[in-house]
This record gives sequence, C-alpha cells and structure tokens, in this order.
Amino acid sequence: MEYFEDNPEIFAALVAAIAILGGLLGSVIGARIQANGGRDQAAAAREAAQIAAEAQRVAALWTVRQVQVAELIRTANALIEMCDRLWLAGGDELAGQLTAASAAVSSRWNEVRLIVTEKVEEAAGELARSAIAVEENSQQNAPVIHARNHLARIVGDDQNVANEIAEIVAADEDAQDRSRALCNIIPGLSEEHAYHYVAFHRISSMGIMQRTNRVRHDFNEALSALVREAREMLRAQDDVAPAPATQRRRWRHRSALLS
Repeated sequence: MEYFEDNPEIFAALVAAIAILGGLLGSVIGARIQANGGRDQAAAAREAAQIAAEAQRVAALWTVRQVQVAELIRTANALIEMCDRLWLAGGDELAGQLTAASAAVSSRWNEVRLIVTEKVEEAAGELARSAIAVEENSQQNAPVIHARNHLARIVGDDQNVANEIAEIVAADEDAQDRSRALCNIIPGLSEEHAYHYVAFHRISSMGIMQRTNRVRHDFNEALSALVREAREMLRAQDDVAPAPATQRRRWRHRSALLS
C-alpha cells in the first residue's frame, strides 16, 4: 500500500486496467449468455413449429377420414334404398341407376382404404361387398318376383291357363322360345316378365326371400361394424380432439450459460 501511496499514478493506472478487464469480462459473459439464450429461443421456435405442423397434419387426417368414411356409408345406404325401390316398382331405368350406384360404392371404398386404419379398412371393405351383394340379388331376383306377381294377377283362378303355363315352363326348349310361347297364350304379358318367369321358375319364391333377407342382414351387420371401428379410429368417445404434446420449457443452469 505504501508503494501505491508513493506512486499514485501507478495505482490509478492499475485501477483503470482492472476496470477495463472487468468490462471486457462482463461483455464476454453477457455475449455468451445472449448467444445461448438466442439458441434456446431458436430451438424453442423450431419445436413449436414442429408441434404446430404435426397438430395440423393430425387434424387434417382426422377430417379426411371422417368425411370419406361418412361418404362411403352414405353411398352404401343410397344403394340399399334404390334396391328397396326396385323390389317395389322395378323397371329398366331403375336397374341402370342401381348399376351406377354400385360402382359409386366401389369407388368410395377404394378411396377410403388409402387413408384409414387396418381395422376400418377391413370393415369398410365388408360394407362395400355386402352392399353390392344386396344390389346383385335385387337385380337378379326382384324381376322374377315381379313377373310371378304380374302373371298371377292376369291368370287369376283360371286353372286351364295355369296348366298351359306349367306345360310351357316345363318344356325342353330355349328360355326365349318358352317366354314367347307364354306371351302368345297370355295377352298383355310383357316379354320381360315372361322371360323372368320362365328362366327362373326352378327357384322358389321362399328361397328368393330367404336369400334377400340374408344379404340384407349381412349388410346391416357390416354397417354396424364399420361405424364401431370408425368411432374407435376417430376417438368419438373423447370430448375433444387429442391435444398436441405440451411444449417443454427449456430450463438451463446458470453455470451452463457460463460454460
């Protein structure tokens, strides 16, 4: 201390040097802290962006799945409703519409299978197959029932005509020839009704109804299974859509900032 008292200019220079070194050290430490803080902020921003992007992807996928499955169900139900109308009314125009509606179900099924889970894919495929089975059964058997009902109304209780019809149906001839012969003895009978009556006379009406009830039951079962699997996939039991993962706060020890 006496040395510095005797040499105040040296003491002043030393104090100034210490102040400069302290300022430099403080600047280095401050810059280090600022740099680390900037890296943390950038990393946090990247993590937040990734979380937001993933949440957006999940939400978009959920929406597409929900829309596509619902549309498959809608087209399948529309096909079944048209089949019911065919049994009630019949007609070539409605039959053509059924073919188009069946193709729409197949198209929707191919779209659904690309984006859903494996269980929903299987359930959706079974729904499409069962709906098409209902359509095919309706196209084949509804005209037969219509023909039998129409012929029964024309013939009534005339047993002689009924015997003639039985002979024509049992004849060993081509179905087209037998249907034309049937039209010759029954005025007002269309060739379409005559053909369906003759060509499928071996199939009982009871057998047709049993087949129809079976394919319709299979469709209802497939529809219930798809709804059940789709609700599981879409987490329909949850009150809200699943929230994205919570962003973790980045706490770092002060000593790490200084390292």
